[in-house]
Amino acid sequence: MSPRKRDASAPGDPAAVPAAAPPLVGPDGRPLTFEQALERLETIVEQLEDGKLPLEQSIERFEEGVVLSRFLEGELGRAEKRVQELVDRAGAPGTRPWAEDDLAETGEDLLDDDEAL
Repeated sequence: MSPRKRDASAPGDPAAVPAAAPPLVGPDGRPLTFEQALERLETIVEQLEDGKLPLEQSIERFEEGVVLSRFLEGELGRAEKRVQELVDRAGAPGTRPWAEDDLAETGEDLLDDDEAL
């Protein structure tokens, strides 16, 4: 598999997330999903850790892994921004524990009957 490289808007700047990065393309010519890219990266890491690849193939796999890693970081950054936008639009700009977590820990019902959703 030879993923298509994408241009980074600000190399080395994890806060810089391109608005629309070109997708990585799989062997079938279709864009890779996040999960497919992650699975491929895990395979590459296993191959490199195994140490059985010739040097040139190891370098090629490493380069592919870097491209996949950057793609995954970009996708995670975009997902984080989307979640933050949803939270901001809901009027709750911060995070808070989920009420059910407290129930599981204490075994008590945190909502009064008048506060039921």
